[in-house]
Amino acid sequence: MPANYIPFAYRLWFEYVEPLTALSGAYIAYFLPATYLQMTNAPSYTGTIQPPELVVFALKQLAASFVFLGLAEALVLHFTSDLRVYRALMCAMLACDIVYLSSIRGMGGSAWYWVQPWLWDGTGWGNFGMTWIGFILRALFLYEVGF
Repeated sequence: MPANYIPFAYRLWFEYVEPLTALSGAYIAYFLPATYLQMTNAPSYTGTIQPPELVVFALKQLAASFVFLGLAEALVLHFTSDLRVYRALMCAMLACDIVYLSSIRGMGGSAWYWVQPWLWDGTGWGNFGMTWIGFILRALFLYEVGF
């Protein structure tokens, strides 16, 4: 295999699947903040119809982060096969995953909701499950599993 060979499964996830989910999350957080809050919270969430202005502001900032992450993956990784670039971006995104996943602590009435997939509904799987899949794939990539 060439020195800069990147397995298809990693390319598929990091260049196409994950950027699309990040951009769709950005759209929902920016334009549909109440929906985003319902999707991000535990099934027991009983939030208001219209979130407070400060929450909407924070969600729009979060949307900007999602846009950056999605475009960084889609564009930077699409135009390179340099493993150093891939690894650098994977390390940065792994750190983002850790912060994002730890922010879910306490959801669902449990400090460990974020690591209890049997408690998640379909929306939880779409949100937390996708993040966990990305986290695991990044870790596997950095350990060069499948190369």
